[in-house]
Amino acid sequence: MKTVIIYISKHGTTEKVARLIADKLDPGKTELINLGKDKVVGIDAFDRIIIGGSIHMATVHKKTKKFCEANNSTLLKKTLGLFLCCMETGEKSIEQFEDAFPEDLRRHASSTLLPGYEYNLDKMNFFERILVRKISGSKESISKIDHDKIERFVNELGN
Repeated sequence: MKTVIIYISKHGTTEKVARLIADKLDPGKTELINLGKDKVVGIDAFDRIIIGGSIHMATVHKKTKKFCEANNSTLLKKTLGLFLCCMETGEKSIEQFEDAFPEDLRRHASSTLLPGYEYNLDKMNFFERILVRKISGSKESISKIDHDKIERFVNELGN
């Protein structure tokens, strides 16, 4: 099954999760496309599409939303996976996921994932570091990516 993982990553966590997912799929048939750097063309050629995003300042990146809106009809015809990296847990993370992706795509998705989060302070600007330190209470980079959830996500998508 030919797969594309389309994502945008500000500090590298979403890209890291996208690569972890890609590593569990058929490497010869899986492409990664970064919405922040790459042009997206020809998604019709893929059997399976995985879209990933992250929450910054309480919202998903506008390029993720625009991609979903512009390609909605195509996405609804494909095997679809959706994932969102966010620091919230429980109901708040579910709310952020629901705000990030349109309802019809969420219902159509074969698998969805909230893999957790990571704070990479070295990749943040001064103001982002101050904000993250205040919110998290930590002065060090943190990784709370759940690899078991990623495994389940990939298994639900099928190979």
